[in-house]
Amino acid sequence: MAPATKVAAPPPKAKTNAGVKKAVGPKGAKKQKMREQMVRMQAFFKENRSKYKDQDFKEQQKSLGADWKKSPKNPKNSA
Repeated sequence: MAPATKVAAPPPKAKTNAGVKKAVGPKGAKKQKMREQMVRMQAFFKENRSKYKDQDFKEQQKSLGADWKKSPKNPKNSA
């Protein structure tokens, strides 16, 4: 039997910071504010859905979205 030869392990690769960075989401107060705005929008949609009862759901959403963009209840319009 031939004697086994030892193979040297390759040196460890150095870590690089190259590549895609993870996106950092909103934190704390900003996240809470976004949640409140979403609740307002959903309440607006619920209140006004009856205006578009003759349309199918997808068309209702488009119409309600257009109304929401113009609405004074939209926080972006009051700023």
